[in-house]
Amino acid sequence: MTASDTQLLSQNQRDHGDVVALFGVAIVLISVHLWLPSRLASEFVFTYGNPSLVTAWTAATIHDSTGHLVSNLAWYGVVIGLAYALYTIWSRHRLFWLLYGSLLVISPLITVAVDYWFLYQQWELVGPNSIAFGFSSVVSAFGGLLVVGLAGVVAEWYSWRISTVTTLAFILSGLAGATVRSPFISFESTELMAAGILAVAAVGILLGWNRRRFSPQQWLSTHYDAVVTVGACGFVLTALVAGMFTVEGVSAGRFSNVLAHGTGFVTGVSVAAAGSHLV
Repeated sequence: MTASDTQLLSQNQRDHGDVVALFGVAIVLISVHLWLPSRLASEFVFTYGNPSLVTAWTAATIHDSTGHLVSNLAWYGVVIGLAYALYTIWSRHRLFWLLYGSLLVISPLITVAVDYWFLYQQWELVGPNSIAFGFSSVVSAFGGLLVVGLAGVVAEWYSWRISTVTTLAFILSGLAGATVRSPFISFESTELMAAGILAVAAVGILLGWNRRRFSPQQWLSTHYDAVVTVGACGFVLTALVAGMFTVEGVSAGRFSNVLAHGTGFVTGVSVAAAGSHLV
């Protein structure tokens, strides 16, 4: 076996180990949902009138329905899969795992702390018997990991100016989509989200256009990998932000916690940005 064969084998083993580790979180969440008795599950949720550091973290593992769990797992798989791919392209494999582990541990604690302070202590929007649970705030934090990975890859391929404009345009498109999806505004968001994505593509093309006069076909041929990568990540990021920040009414005594989603997202961006500069 040659040195290159050994290196390739080692790379494949690492990749397989990474996939197993990423799927491990999903397996834990599924196991908790299927086999944890309801009586014990009720002890794992965070109760605003009885705050605990333990339940602030364990609440992220609890889901009240299979649909709730499947939705969070689907978003987790898409977001973390793209983030992993971006950090691999960016040659920041070790950084990815440091950030992944850090966000998995601290994002539930931070989001619950912010929730408790504002929703319960300051605004009194929830009562002492209200509970918080679900993995969506952690998925939101991984969305922040995706943002920084996308920005880093685009900056390495082109420039930080193009990276900043493109990434912010995707986020703003998602926020615009969340606004028009609000029940307080009567307007369909599909057209706006599509327009936002097209606008981002147009901005990227204009900023990245080489001074030599390439035809559109030549430009697309030259930048095909970038267009596919940024386009796929941008579409997911726009849809994720739109979903995270859509304000919905209370239904059957529960509501989508936009504050927790926003806190998780900001935490993810902040931790990932700081880590990318320190590591």
